[in-house]
Amino acid sequence: MALGRSSFFIIVLTVVITSISPLNAKDTMGLGIGTRTCTDFLNETVDVRDDGELTDMALFKRLEYMQWANGFMTALNIRYYEKNNRFKKMNAVKKFRDLYEAITDSCYYIKTNGNHNEFSRATYMVFDSLENVKYQEY
Repeated sequence: MALGRSSFFIIVLTVVITSISPLNAKDTMGLGIGTRTCTDFLNETVDVRDDGELTDMALFKRLEYMQWANGFMTALNIRYYEKNNRFKKMNAVKKFRDLYEAITDSCYYIKTNGNHNEFSRATYMVFDSLENVKYQEY
């Protein structure tokens, strides 16, 4: 009988500890790029070395953000086609540098003209600004 109670107590204690632990976590790696702020995006992607080149971490972060934005905009484009029978012409942001500059501009715009600071919102603004194209033209 005592063995059953102690096993039950250990299980309950384990469940409580594992459910509370993530609430205190400072590591944001598991949250995903879409939950980050424009401030995070701008700060993490601009670090340069003494020779004027991006640091390895800034380059990695820049690629990580741009890859997420590219996938997000592709999904938005598929949904846009389902609703409007048209795609958005994504050639304007085909290159990562062009996409980076467009999202950076969007981040600065929403930080200065609104009360929002989400990276995903800035990415959506870039997508929304793209021109329409018929499927046959694409």
